[in-house]
Order: sequence, then structure tokens, then C-alpha cells
Amino acid sequence: MTEPRRRPDSAVTRALVAAGVVGAAVAAAAVVAGCGVPGATAAATAPTTIGAQWRSFRADITGIRPGSDDHSLFVQVALPGKDPGCVREPRIEQVVEAKTDIRADVVYSTRPAAGGCQDKVAAEVRLTTRDPIADRTVILNADTGNAWHKLGAGWGHCDRQGSCAAPADHCDPAWIGAAVSAAGAVSPGTIRACVPGWLILDLLQHQSEPPSRTAFRWSDAGWTSFAQARSAGCAEILVVEPKFPAALCRTLPAPA
Repeated sequence: MTEPRRRPDSAVTRALVAAGVVGAAVAAAAVVAGCGVPGATAAATAPTTIGAQWRSFRADITGIRPGSDDHSLFVQVALPGKDPGCVREPRIEQVVEAKTDIRADVVYSTRPAAGGCQDKVAAEVRLTTRDPIADRTVILNADTGNAWHKLGAGWGHCDRQGSCAAPADHCDPAWIGAAVSAAGAVSPGTIRACVPGWLILDLLQHQSEPPSRTAFRWSDAGWTSFAQARSAGCAEILVVEPKFPAALCRTLPAPA
């Protein structure tokens, strides 16, 4: 007579089942972590330093230079961060023109960041007006205490006494900004040397070409360019103007 089969002890069964579940979970975790490759480990999630929400702020204005015609100006600003993710859409908004002044906001969009967008980067935005700018005062970001005025060939602030005469210093940003615009440059460029009678700037004339070096001499109307160079030193400049002081350019590298 056959003996009836004994059913496994329920406690033992529960232990075996639990062990199997744990083992399966460990195996599954290993596959996920290593993507099925022996010895592989999952990479930690990179910390997020830039938020997802873009917000608009007024830009810090550093200068103004004449535009390519009498209806435009280039507004120079300092924007946060070298990372392209820090800033987008620097722009002019809310342009209001009156008989004596032009008012506008210069803004940009950015995202909150944890230390990634602290450095300042120079940029320019173009302000275009309906009527000729002429001698009208330009007020940006409602900052009436730092209104911009046409000073000689360039733009700057009046002094504390209210005088809006052209700067006596030929190396003032107003004069240099005017020189950059007169040369047809697409960016402010780099000042290589400036003394009362002579100026050297490295300028980008076209986006598709490398920078070139432009030499200027001072005249009653401001800076006038007379030579361009693409090599280091003074040779190309001195060929055009032997009186140019070689000490200003002798040790200069090639334009950059």
C-alpha cells in the first residue's frame, strides 16, 4: 500500500520562495545597473546647475557706439556666463521715441544657475529707430541718471557739472566707439594701443574672415583710419605712415 505523500513544511516553502524573489531582484538590478555587461556600473546622474524656466532681466549697459546709418545704434552689454545655456535672446524692447529723447529696454533671458553663469561676457544689440537719432538723448532701462548723449563723433555720459562736450581724452570709449563704427566693424574689437595721436584696434570686418589690425590717426573730427595689417609687428603700418611710433606695435602679435 502506497503511503500518502507528505506536503512540504510551509515554513520551508516560504523561505525558498523568499530566497528566489530576492535572488531575482538582485539579478534584475545587476542587469539594469550594468546593462547586461559583466563588471559594468551605472553612471551617477549629473548634477543640474541650470534651471528649466527662462526669465527676462534688464542687461548691464557698458557702452553705445554709432550704427551703420542715422537710424541705428549698437548698444554694448555685459551678459552672464560663457555657457550658451546661460543666456538667450539679448534684445531691445519697448522703444519709445520723443522729440528730445529715445527710451528703450535692453533685456535678455536666463535660467537660475548654481555658480555656472557668474562670468560676464560682452555682447552688442542693435537699437533701430523710426526717425533719425540725430542729437536726441538715449535712455536705456529707465536709467535717467546715466542717460547717453552724442559727444563729438561718439556717445557717452555728460559730466557731473552737466557739460555734454566731447571728451578731452582721445582714448575715451566714446571716441573709440565712433572709430569702430566708422571702420565698419561688426564687433567692438580689441584695443591694442592708444595715445593722444595714434590708435590701434584689432577689428572683425566680416564674420567669415579673421580679424585685421587697423591703425588710426587723430584729427579734429576724431579718429581716422589710414592702414590695415594682418601680420605681427609694424611693417604694414609703417609702409603707409613712417611717422607712426613703432613702440606701439613692434611687439604686437598677429591680429586676433
